[in-house]
Amino acid sequence: MAPQIELPRIAEPANEADVMREQLEYLIGHATSARQCGCADCKRYLRARATLLEIFEEPTRPTKVREIAPRLARAA
Repeated sequence: MAPQIELPRIAEPANEADVMREQLEYLIGHATSARQCGCADCKRYLRARATLLEIFEEPTRPTKVREIAPRLARAA
């Protein structure tokens, strides 16, 4: 009888939402306990925070073509 070969087991990939939640919890904990020490993790926290809170920012006022046209004429 031939010997049985056992194939290596492959772990299931982690749920992306769980990984992101875990990373956010880590970054929030680091930023609040280290008081923004300026390290790479603090910078990651600030980037993630800015991205997540971007939806709550005031919309910028669009510049009208008539307002910008005189400046363009002077530049030429």
